[in-house]
Amino acid sequence: MSSKSSVSLGLQKAFDRYSKFGKTQAQLADHNGLRIGSAGIQKMMKDCSLIDTKYTSQLLDNDIARVLGKLTIKSNESTTVHYPKGIKTFEIKGFKVLIDRIAESKSVNHEEILAKINANEGPSLNHVTEVTNKDITDRMTDTTQYTGTHKERFDEEGHGKGKEGRSDDIISTGYVQGFKVNNDQISSIKK
Repeated sequence: MSSKSSVSLGLQKAFDRYSKFGKTQAQLADHNGLRIGSAGIQKMMKDCSLIDTKYTSQLLDNDIARVLGKLTIKSNESTTVHYPKGIKTFEIKGFKVLIDRIAESKSVNHEEILAKINANEGPSLNHVTEVTNKDITDRMTDTTQYTGTHKERFDEEGHGKGKEGRSDDIISTGYVQGFKVNNDQISSIKK
């Protein structure tokens, strides 16, 4: 019995991690409970190595659609989970039904799938943007090596000056382009 509760606890933890992955704090606070969509399920199954050449992403999408279809159909069974029509995400109870469907499609015991999900550490950050050549990037972003007008855009510490560093303020004190007398000189001439 304790192994059953640890499996369900592990499934709950995995569900929480993947349903929160990639969402902002506002999105998480928006909903009453955590729900996981198709993209989160796809990521979980890929990270757990449950998608392979025999059980592809397309088959997983089909299983997701079948389970959502079954959960939105009204039935007289009080033990089943019911979702409103048009819902595209799973709560934990519906997710457990999906796990059973995946096990059936892969022709394996659902305990085997739960074991793989429990062994997973959480969402991986594969294919995240990385700096390909750090030396070149460091050299190009080193503001101490900038020359000319580009050098004026940064202060001594290398922080950008903002608009102050980008624009030249034009002081037009004369009535024609070549007139260079300022207001103090004009007032002294008139006296």
